[in-house]
Amino acid sequence: MATIGGLSHAMAFEFNGLLYVIGYRAGGQYLRRSADKGQSWLRFGDGSEEKLVALPSDEQRVAFVKMGTQGRALVVGVPNFPDIDVYVSYDDGGSWEQEEPVS
Repeated sequence: MATIGGLSHAMAFEFNGLLYVIGYRAGGQYLRRSADKGQSWLRFGDGSEEKLVALPSDEQRVAFVKMGTQGRALVVGVPNFPDIDVYVSYDDGGSWEQEEPVS
C-alpha cells in the first residue's frame, strides 16, 4: 500500500509543475499539493497543508478523473460502496463539492 504525506492508498498526479496527492486517512480522502515532488507541501489559503475531499469514504484508492488547468475543475472519483461518488474543486483543491448522481 502506497503512503505519501501520511495518506494511505495514495495516488499522485503531476500537472503544470505541481504534484497533487490524494489518499485515505481516518475515514476520509484528503488532497495535498507539492511544488518540489513531495519534499514539502504547499499551503492552502487557510494555512493547511491538506484538504478533506470526502468523508466518509471506503479505504481504497481514489481516481483522479480530470484536471483542466490550475484554478479550474479538478475532479475525483471516491469509492463509497456500492457507488463511486464524484467530487469537484474549482479552486485548485481548496474546497470540494459532491456532484449530483446522474440517473
